[in-house]
Amino acid sequence: MKKTFSLFIMLLIFCSLLVMCKSEVKATFVGVIDEMVNDRKAVVYVTESENNAVYGIVYVNLAKNPDETFKVGDKVKVGYNGKVQGTAPMAVTTLTVELVE
Repeated sequence: MKKTFSLFIMLLIFCSLLVMCKSEVKATFVGVIDEMVNDRKAVVYVTESENNAVYGIVYVNLAKNPDETFKVGDKVKVGYNGKVQGTAPMAVTTLTVELVE
């Protein structure tokens, strides 16, 4: 009985952690890659943003889309968790990134 109860509690904790760790896109912006930091990170100049939440230059993690090759001048749509880090340049937790035609 004690072993079953312990197993149940561990399963409950595990499920709670999975729910809390799930990240979903809460905001997006469109911008142009201004500078490649390396093949996985770039500085993007924002051209369109939902509710003007992000503007100017933003640091973006391109590794969220390993199937795509990005270069300076590419127009990209970035999905993030809705939070902006107050760094210079601003940074977001990138969840999705895709080329825009």
